Amino acid sequence: MKKRIGLFRKVFYTFGLIFFVCCSSGCWGEDVKSEPTSPANLSHVLSLVDSVKVDGKNITFVYIYSNYPDYKPAIASGEGVSCVDDVGRMLEVLEHEVLNWGNDSLKFVAKGMTEFLLRMCTEDGLWYNFIYKNGNINKTHQNSIASFGWWAVRGLRGLASAYNIFSHVDEDDTLLENIRAKIFVSQSQWRKRLVSYGKYKNTDIGRIPAWLINDASDVTSELILALTKLYRAGFTEYYDDIRKFSEAIVLTQFRDDCHPLNGMYFCWKNLWHCWGNNQAYALTESFRIIGDASYLSSVKVWADNFVRFVVDEDYPNEIKLFSDSTYVIKDYPDIAYGINSIYRGLKSLYEISNNEEYQSLAERVFGWYKGNNVVGVKMYDEETGRCYDGIDESGVNLNSGAESTIECLLSIYKRGYY
Repeated sequence: MKKRIGLFRKVFYTFGLIFFVCCSSGCWGEDVKSEPTSPANLSHVLSLVDSVKVDGKNITFVYIYSNYPDYKPAIASGEGVSCVDDVGRMLEVLEHEVLNWGNDSLKFVAKGMTEFLLRMCTEDGLWYNFIYKNGNINKTHQNSIASFGWWAVRGLRGLASAYNIFSHVDEDDTLLENIRAKIFVSQSQWRKRLVSYGKYKNTDIGRIPAWLINDASDVTSELILALTKLYRAGFTEYYDDIRKFSEAIVLTQFRDDCHPLNGMYFCWKNLWHCWGNNQAYALTESFRIIGDASYLSSVKVWADNFVRFVVDEDYPNEIKLFSDSTYVIKDYPDIAYGINSIYRGLKSLYEISNNEEYQSLAERVFGWYKGNNVVGVKMYDEETGRCYDGIDESGVNLNSGAESTIECLLSIYKRGYY
């Protein structure tokens, strides 16, 4: 039985957001001791949050699209209203707010989004992606068919954050058990790839590790981000999984000291793209656990060479490298997802190495949000909490969907301030 919660946004977000904003800004009066406040403005992204009741449970989600000029939630024909891709990353935002900034009022949202992810994972560890407005799962769209790929690893990122949230607060143990259960069934899927550890596939651009998820280092890097977080939460049995997948990432790096693309990580086949290029960030997170110097050396080559190339080229969208060492660049769109991936990799490298050059380069990349970009426009509006959807040939795309805003917020949390 499914029942639409039509008043959810009106009631919860009228009072919940007032409470959240007042607590953050200290509007209860000067007599109240000022507490540290979150550096992120969640007003816009929370305006995209809604809920539906399915089988007696509140399933909370974030709308995928929000379009200029009214920025109300928009629904894409054929897809649905929300997806695991966005809800998984939204839980990382909520993890920061609840655990680092004490915004306990958001635990209610986190629980509903956790229920969303639990529902989207099948009993054998495959994942759907989209839901319709009535709460039904879209099982036919090409980007929502039950599988273990992009939306699965982002769902696991979200469950890792949910586990952190609800293992640190008073909560029904049943929820934690349900999270663990979905993690364990998903484990069977990623470990199918590890059966091929030590084997390789030949491609036009050389050998690639046969144990990458979907033969792609970008998808694999997202899984590593989930596994490293789970390891730190007590899932120490994933140490070897992290090590093997990280080794695969290192092996997908293009190395040629005389080539301008030296240090680039192939995302898939002969392609690098800005979205999902979390290889460097994943390797730094792995290094904190495994301590393998080759991970850090790989990221340094990426930062010293390829990142500088990308920055000088104004953050291209895609790069294809061919077997004769020639390459082609697709310039647009520039998107927050790409900026966040590069920024967090650089920032983590600085945190580990304490090399100020990486801090300086990270700040230059973060400047994209502040207007240091090809159009000279601020992409994040700190007054509304909106991050625009990108920059294309015609200028700024003034829409502000969930992905753009969430990725920007994650950059802000990593920096610690805007």
